[in-house]
Amino acid sequence: MSESDLVGEETQRLLAILEAEERVHLEMRDLLQRERELMARLDAAGLGEVSREKEALADEGRLVEESRIAVAARLARRLELDDERPTLSRLCEALGEAAGPLRQAHTRLVVLVSVVRELLDANVALAGDNPGRIRGTLQLLGRMLPVEPSDTGRLVRRSA
Repeated sequence: MSESDLVGEETQRLLAILEAEERVHLEMRDLLQRERELMARLDAAGLGEVSREKEALADEGRLVEESRIAVAARLARRLELDDERPTLSRLCEALGEAAGPLRQAHTRLVVLVSVVRELLDANVALAGDNPGRIRGTLQLLGRMLPVEPSDTGRLVRRSA
């Protein structure tokens, strides 16, 4: 088998891994969108389920990333690059015109990573805001109690 064929095989392996990585990011995007909806509804049970799904997906993402790093390193050696952890951009540059599908996958991944990061940041901000909203609601409820509450009212006022 020629060196060119070996480079082609490694490139195809890397492309397959990038497609798997893209799928993981698409699923994470969907989970983060669902998480946002559940946070808005304060659905604790749904959030617990989404949290478990995110954790499992993150584990899968780490495995895919490890595979990508290993295959990219092998491809870099085949291309005689002196980089142990080459970037996809660097590999595409070294592959020249043969890198078309790899460039497309790389572009899609860059966009997806950006979207996932934005959703994650937005969800963190929303999660940080929810305790404030809950405290505000409790304070509002406390002000709505009569001035001379019954025994039950005092219990609610002390709890709030």
